Amino acid sequence: RLCGYPPFYDENDAKLFEQILRAEYEFDSPYWDDISDSAKDFIQHLMEKDPRKRFTCEQALQHPW
Repeated sequence: RLCGYPPFYDENDAKLFEQILRAEYEFDSPYWDDISDSAKDFIQHLMEKDPRKRFTCEQALQHPW
């Protein structure tokens, strides 16, 4: 567990689904302050909206984190 909460949240389901579809998330402070840049980079690549840019399983396994 990296920070303890899901990357997307909204009390309104429609807004929540919009966030997910747009891949809108943030590494909120202070929860993510102590998380390494390498871990954040890994997550960003896994959650990339464009499937052509998103990590494959092999790329994920090769990531230094």
